[in-house]
Amino acid sequence: MIRLAAVVLFAVEVGAGFGSASASVVSMTDQSMIVDVQVEVETTADSVVAHFALPDEDTITLPMLERDDDSYGVTTELKPANYIVVFEAIGNPGAESDHVSLTDLGVDLSSTSDTTTTIAIEELSTGTQQWLWLGVALGAASLSALAFWVLGGRDEDDGADEPADESQTGHPEPAPPGEEPSHVP
Repeated sequence: MIRLAAVVLFAVEVGAGFGSASASVVSMTDQSMIVDVQVEVETTADSVVAHFALPDEDTITLPMLERDDDSYGVTTELKPANYIVVFEAIGNPGAESDHVSLTDLGVDLSSTSDTTTTIAIEELSTGTQQWLWLGVALGAASLSALAFWVLGGRDEDDGADEPADESQTGHPEPAPPGEEPSHVP
């Protein structure tokens, strides 16, 4: 609920066939940041892309995925910088949004640190939570099977290392010290 309020607070109208757009930081370190960018599309589009530009660097163009009936988004890793973002609807008629910066869209670049944020389990969808718990259960079952195999094998092998008589190995047992070995075939 808090995340929704933050997205609504920082939504910016980008014009030219687009509605509001927003961006949020998923995680950030000194070397990189993962941002989630979303835009409403008010025109017909075969696809939507986002162009991320910095002065004196090549523009990064990324496809956006449809999230809702009229919303497209992308989550990507970039270096921590205030990119200029332009959204483009590809199709007939195509459209290109106004130029907006990531800070205009709601990204706070001042909070760089060496730690990354984690997603709380409540933020995951029910289907994702079910797969997560299935993975935990399969991991626990695998460890149990491995422990049973390792420990279960020891009980059966306790007496098997030393044969009871030469009929099991085909070799005579060594004679005790001071006695001659028997050479019975």
